[in-house]
Amino acid sequence: MKKYVLLASAILAFASCASDSFTGTDDAARQAQGEKPISFGFDVPTATRAEGAAAATKLNNQFIVWGEKNETTAAPATGNLVFPDYKVAYGANTAYTTTSNTKDWEYVALSWTSAEAANITEASTAVTTNVQTIKYWDYAATDYTFTAVSAKPADISSGAVKINKLTSGTKVYDKGYEVTVTDMADLNSLYFADRVNIAKSATYDRTQSNQYGGNVKFTFRNGLSQIRVGMYETIPGYDVKVTKFYYATTANPEFTAMTTENTANFVANVPNISPDVANSKTSVAGTFTVKYYDNSAANTTAGIVNHPTISFTPTNSSDSKNFISLGTNVYNTTLAETSATPTFDQTTGAYTTVFPQEANTTNLKLKIDYQLSNTVTGEIINITGKTAEVPAQYLQWKPNFKYTYLFKINDNDLYPITFDAVVIEAENGEVEYITTVSEPSITTYAKGSKVTVNNEYEGGEKVYAVVEDGSSLATLSADNMKLYTVTTSDATNFPITEASVAEAIAEYPCLTTAGQTAAKIKFTASSFTYGKTIIAEDGSTVTMDASNNVVADFTTAASTVYAIQYIKTAATYSTDGGKNDYDATTYAAAGTLYTDAACTTEATGFTSGTTYYKRTGVTNVGTYAYKIVKVKAAP
Repeated sequence: MKKYVLLASAILAFASCASDSFTGTDDAARQAQGEKPISFGFDVPTATRAEGAAAATKLNNQFIVWGEKNETTAAPATGNLVFPDYKVAYGANTAYTTTSNTKDWEYVALSWTSAEAANITEASTAVTTNVQTIKYWDYAATDYTFTAVSAKPADISSGAVKINKLTSGTKVYDKGYEVTVTDMADLNSLYFADRVNIAKSATYDRTQSNQYGGNVKFTFRNGLSQIRVGMYETIPGYDVKVTKFYYATTANPEFTAMTTENTANFVANVPNISPDVANSKTSVAGTFTVKYYDNSAANTTAGIVNHPTISFTPTNSSDSKNFISLGTNVYNTTLAETSATPTFDQTTGAYTTVFPQEANTTNLKLKIDYQLSNTVTGEIINITGKTAEVPAQYLQWKPNFKYTYLFKINDNDLYPITFDAVVIEAENGEVEYITTVSEPSITTYAKGSKVTVNNEYEGGEKVYAVVEDGSSLATLSADNMKLYTVTTSDATNFPITEASVAEAIAEYPCLTTAGQTAAKIKFTASSFTYGKTIIAEDGSTVTMDASNNVVADFTTAASTVYAIQYIKTAATYSTDGGKNDYDATTYAAAGTLYTDAACTTEATGFTSGTTYYKRTGVTNVGTYAYKIVKVKAAP
């Protein structure tokens, strides 16, 4: 699997003498006193991240920096721009040729061209072409906040990209910027930096430079998201091909409204905006609004307090799309049989660039026909109109993340086909979903898991489960959500799959003790805890429902297989009480009888005049969905 490169840059700020307090710009006297200027450069030790010349290339050898300093301890703090949209430019092997250049990056004596300046505003005032001056730390300031953006220089000059500093809000944490683009902007060259906030230390130690100074590092994130779709099947003895996709051109349709047919490529209903390559548009015209997570304790704990949050609004509403259409490789292709090597929508497993949609509230709906072909006899089975639904919260695409959606077709067609989505957040910014096709849809998620690497969950992970039932998240409790650990004594002939569990679990609770012992597939009841939130791929807390417990979670144990059972309606049992009188002979021939109508307590003997109950079936009364969760052995 490709690693996703997070681009990072760094600002280096150098400490100065503790006895001096200053606020100004270039001052020869300060340099004579040993004061060092603020300088810019890359200083990123992580090997998987671009740095130095490679990072500079991704940034087109320049970025724009805002530096705000706060000069009051009163809350809320107000910020004054000391770096008002400064240009910072890269020059190879120029480090230490000036006092303001230590990492091949320079800002002193640079200026914007008139064409560039016309498309950049620092606050309410347009950027001028004045030559930029050197900047120093101000020890009278309470803290500094730095943000930055990088775009293709030619796009700024032409107006394909226009950058505007926001001034709304009274705290620096409220402020961000807007980037307006035309349909010819190079969005792959558009990067937004994490915010860097530096508070002044209460004390100053010249040897440690901990009042102000040290490295102030920027991490740049591309402003776009990327997605891909893969499919695989787990049906023994059959090859599987998808023969048709269905979609609707209206937003958030019912499955019955998804009647438009596609027999060429992967199509699913989910809102997004993507470039119109067919009409020679490399992007969609609109505005990126870049803000930052609030400076809250929860966001600090999650490690996202300085991350940008990005929304995109198209200039023309007609540019909004209500469905995604991806590559052709999953259509009419014999699907792979494992999540580790699925059949992707593009032969190379490449991603499609899409816009972030962090505020998305619409589920993804997939509707397909597929065909089973027996590998021995050639028998053909056609399955039509099968559906899957991914909760909206798992489609809130964040910038600079790659999302993989894997749809699994299993052999559970005599029961409601289950859906599962496992979202895994990797350290390199990749997010993966595994999906089986249908409704009700059980979605499982474990932050940090790498299912596409090892095809299983890791032991000790917290797994969250939600159920989409009729396009709404079901309220879950011990009455309708069951968790079992599952074992098999004959994995060859009795493998643990959604279908085998659906078949075996219906009978297992009502088997005799001897019958349970002899059963090839065995179940042991476990339990969930219930809540309203999950932890998202970036560590933030996502509320799935404000009022109801729609999330069930449990912690995995290594080398264990779990079965999740969702019961849409309560199962009932028919009785023979009052219809048949049993004597010792007919009792023995009647099969298993129970002393209660719920069919949970097996009768161990027979007493004349007592009413007994006989289980005759539940499948016509209850609706069930199943999900198998496999946990790998400890390393």
